[in-house]
Order: sequence, then C-alpha cells, then structure tokens
Amino acid sequence: MPIWMWLAAGGALLVAEMLTVDLLFASLAFSAFMAAGVNALGFNMAVQGFTFGLAAVISLFILRPIALKNLKKRTPDFATNVDALVGVPALTISVVTDRSGQIKLNGEIWSARSQSGEIAEDSKVQVVAIEGATAVVNQKG
Repeated sequence: MPIWMWLAAGGALLVAEMLTVDLLFASLAFSAFMAAGVNALGFNMAVQGFTFGLAAVISLFILRPIALKNLKKRTPDFATNVDALVGVPALTISVVTDRSGQIKLNGEIWSARSQSGEIAEDSKVQVVAIEGATAVVNQKG
C-alpha cells in the first residue's frame, strides 16, 4: 500500500477523533502512522499490516485506557452558570423578605427572597440557591 494511503487513513481517523473525542479513532490513527513509518523504511505490505495490527492492539488495549483515566482525572469538577453563584456573598440593596427584595450579586442586580425572615437593606447575605431568576439568600454572619 502506498505511503500516502496510510497517511490519508491516519488523517481521516484523526478527523473522526475530533468529532468523537473518545481516543478510539486516535488509537487507530496512531496505528496507521506507524504503518506509514514502516512503509517509509521499505517493508512490504505484510509487515505494514502486521505493524498496523500490533500498534492497534497496543494502543487500544494498553495506551487508551491509561490516557482516558488520566484525562478524566484532570477534568475539574466545578460549577458553572447559576450553579456557580450558590455560596457567593451578596449585598442587599432593599429589604429582602420571604417574598421579594433585591441584592447586588457579582456586580448585577438580582431579585431575591429570604430563606429565613426579613433582612435589612445594606446587609451582607449569602446565596443558598437560585430559583429561576431569583436568588434565595440567608443573612451572613
């Protein structure tokens, strides 16, 4: 098989990997590039096929699980969007009751309600939940 076919197969497999991000196609692309390397050294098709198969087995069953484990270990678990606002301190800009009020949260004005009684204006509060567009707060301190 000509070297350009191995390189084209490896490139196509890398494109497929970009769409799936599971390291399956990347393992096969690695195998195709290994076979292209063997082709460049002048070995025949049987050796190229054997190299592709051996590299596929090694990369799929040994390297891929190790890489996936390390990728999952490095992915941080952190809150985003409104979930990131829970626990954040805020300042009341009006009296906050169990039904209404306003707070300044991360530089923005939010409608708010108290989880525990009435909270005076200019009080420090902490967000305990976000319900729709309303922050549920408790008096801090």
